Amino acid sequence: MAGLSAAATLRFEPAARVRRLARAEEGDNAALALSASYRGERVISISFGELESVRQGPATRVVREACWLLKPWGREGRIELRALRRPTRRTLLEWLGEVEDVTVVAAARRKLVLLPGPDDRERLESTLSPTRRKMLRLEDRDGDHCVWCRTPITYQSIHATLDHIRCRSHGGADALDNLVLACATCNHRRANAPASSWLEACLDDGQPVDVDAVLRAIARSHAHHGRDLRRAA
Repeated sequence: MAGLSAAATLRFEPAARVRRLARAEEGDNAALALSASYRGERVISISFGELESVRQGPATRVVREACWLLKPWGREGRIELRALRRPTRRTLLEWLGEVEDVTVVAAARRKLVLLPGPDDRERLESTLSPTRRKMLRLEDRDGDHCVWCRTPITYQSIHATLDHIRCRSHGGADALDNLVLACATCNHRRANAPASSWLEACLDDGQPVDVDAVLRAIARSHAHHGRDLRRAA
């Protein structure tokens, strides 16, 4: 990830800024200090060892700040909570059991390792079949309509299909770079016609084709397959 320190770990000790994490303002001060120290590292390691006392609210404020800082890393980010006394470890585990956006992936006697949980989009995609997942991504890329006739369709539509720019019979891949979202009628009518020829036929027939989306798709397919698209599409 450009501009980020993939190999580095930020080691942060709240005790260098506050004596305890017992009040809301102490959590806020520690979180601000963490934010000021962050330089794009993929791992944030927080030590609770030298603090005189730790309460759930201020402690989770610091953990929340770490999660926010690691957002650009997505699921590649990691948070380590070190030097945890038993009551602190227990109260953090209780809180973590109630939230969905942070996952405990390792738990030792005095250490917890956390990963950002899946966001709403990841949770949605995890419920879909591979075909519907591709449709959702194509809808995001090209719009919620058939590229050939602009009939409104979404990844949930019964008549939504995956249309291969370079047909599978001509060696076309199932990759997103070779796919568009099309209604079943247009996909059936096109059959194995090359995409560029079918585009011309649709325009001659007065179809309201999404020309920009189709031309971008043809260019992507050409780049994906690494040879002149006009041989097959």
